[in-house]
Amino acid sequence: MLKYLNFNVLLILLVVSPGLAFGATEVVAADAAAADAAAADAAAADAAAADAAAADAAAADAAAAEDTLEQDMSYFYGFSFGNMLKDGGTPIIDIDSLLKGLNDSLADNPPALADERRERVYDEVRARQVSIQETKKAALAEQEKAALAQGEINLANAEAFLAENATREGIQITPSGLQYEVQVNAGGKRPSATSRVAVTYRGSFTDGSVFDQSGDEPVEFGLQQVIAGWTEGLQLMGIGDKFRFYLHPELAYGAGSVGGVPPNSLLVFDVELLDIK
Repeated sequence: MLKYLNFNVLLILLVVSPGLAFGATEVVAADAAAADAAAADAAAADAAAADAAAADAAAADAAAAEDTLEQDMSYFYGFSFGNMLKDGGTPIIDIDSLLKGLNDSLADNPPALADERRERVYDEVRARQVSIQETKKAALAEQEKAALAQGEINLANAEAFLAENATREGIQITPSGLQYEVQVNAGGKRPSATSRVAVTYRGSFTDGSVFDQSGDEPVEFGLQQVIAGWTEGLQLMGIGDKFRFYLHPELAYGAGSVGGVPPNSLLVFDVELLDIK
């Protein structure tokens, strides 16, 4: 009987054990799936938190930038107003009163000055503006007087230089008074008065100081767009030629002061004609 029972128990164990084992496998798989899902949810939550943090940071940066812009604009207005005050003859001012007036204006409050006091302010502002204008006008007149005197000196020096320069060997002179010397004669095609050319050049004064130059990069222009001495002189050149021109003020910028060129300056130009367009 014991052997029979043991056999039956053995059968039960053999029959039941596979099911039990299968059930355990399902539990393990379910647990793993749940763990994966939880990990995915955690990753998604972390990503959402990161996105939210990035959005908050971007919003904070935008707000900071907007605040900075408002501050920069406010400073700009203040600086510009300060320049206006100086130009109007009021370089010293009571800042507290200035800020109160500014705040009252922005808040649409009525002015804190009675009519009589406002009239006194208007009269003083106008008087200071007139004084500043008269001072500037007098200073400009003095500058023009000095420039005229310097122009006369420069013209006399230019004519004396050209008179002596005309005696040098190799100097050629056109009917207009243009003086030039040929440094390289390549015998190339010459431009006309309406041509567009490419050149390199250096402009200097008679003391050798340079006031303008093209450097290594060619400059293009039409011969009708330049000073008279260039229009005439470049028509004497062929492609590949190098000339030095000595321009009387009347063939250059005349009595006017242009850039760093004083009035009635004699100008010396070293020019190489590279191409005709």
